[in-house]
Amino acid sequence: MQTRSIKYFVVLIFLSGCIKTFEPDFNNESVNKLVVQGLVSSIEGWQHVSVSRTSKVSEPKYIPVNNCTIKIIDDLGQTFNLNQYEDGEYRVWMPEIFLVPGRSYKIEVITPEGEILESAFDQMPTGPEVGDIYYEIKPIPTNDPDIITEGIQIYTDFIADEEDSRYYRWKLTETWEYHAQFAIESYYDGVVHQVSPPDSSLYFCWNTNPIANVITLSTTNFSTNTAVKFPLNYVNNRSPRLEILYSLLIEQNALSEDAYNYWDELRLNSEQNGGLYNSQPIAVKGNMINTSNPDAEVLGFFQASTVSLKRIFIEPVSGLELDYQSRCSLIQLEFGLQEIMPRDYPAYLVGGTLLTKDCVECTTLGGSTDKPPYWP
Repeated sequence: MQTRSIKYFVVLIFLSGCIKTFEPDFNNESVNKLVVQGLVSSIEGWQHVSVSRTSKVSEPKYIPVNNCTIKIIDDLGQTFNLNQYEDGEYRVWMPEIFLVPGRSYKIEVITPEGEILESAFDQMPTGPEVGDIYYEIKPIPTNDPDIITEGIQIYTDFIADEEDSRYYRWKLTETWEYHAQFAIESYYDGVVHQVSPPDSSLYFCWNTNPIANVITLSTTNFSTNTAVKFPLNYVNNRSPRLEILYSLLIEQNALSEDAYNYWDELRLNSEQNGGLYNSQPIAVKGNMINTSNPDAEVLGFFQASTVSLKRIFIEPVSGLELDYQSRCSLIQLEFGLQEIMPRDYPAYLVGGTLLTKDCVECTTLGGSTDKPPYWP
């Protein structure tokens, strides 16, 4: 269930922990390192790997590496060859019979330059299904003591068996429905057109956003393999996300200890550096090596995880007042339609008033008019 969002790590963190001093490496040696990220999940389907190179911290960007030869190998010697389907993105379809908790997997990558990259074997642990998901209204203080952010905190009750993994990571993807303020009733492109019935083709939109937070949990110091009321995501009231219908897809990954250490170090370092590295992983030691040039550091981690998915929907929350500024503006035309320039065609009208495109075209806010197949 890996997506392109694996390239975009670490912005804010919900967990707290001991402060760990970290000084980023800003020298030239940090640039142009190979980065390999990948996952074998317990869910039948496409297994994904991305290959890229690091960029300058001052100019963060995704630099894909194309035309690699990549294969996944399990501890029984079975091999699965990946095919490139986008820049820097590779995948292979693996049936459930080959995705077995307790089995170990590794990856081998040959770059176009002939460099051979290899991961250590990572064993797929067992893990539970995603537990109950629920939320409560929660105020969050800001830097200004007179301003409090309102929103909802979403939690899960994590409950695992004692034989399950003690290490976990959550990946979250949010989707919300939002509407324009007006359907198209009339527009002007040199001539006034009346639309009857009103055109609602740009009225309904949906926006999907992978959440960049790295969320990890270790229960090794807990008396039981559980964590009640574990925080997942905070949704504030400063956007239309909670106005109509909000959905959160929760992907729970059971990790090996090595994979957990990698992701948790990313979490800690990103917290201290304000999400600076939002286009590539921080230089945290993973499980990749360059076998053709052992002195060349390779970033990233290839992991095997038991994955559980759950999607929830949240309707408008009683008691939570939304507080955001609409981008829709109504403009009175003092001198009539002659004020409208051709560059603004089609110009939307209601009565004798000009509407900005934000009033009518919901896509201006970044969403799509394509209704997701899972939407009720």
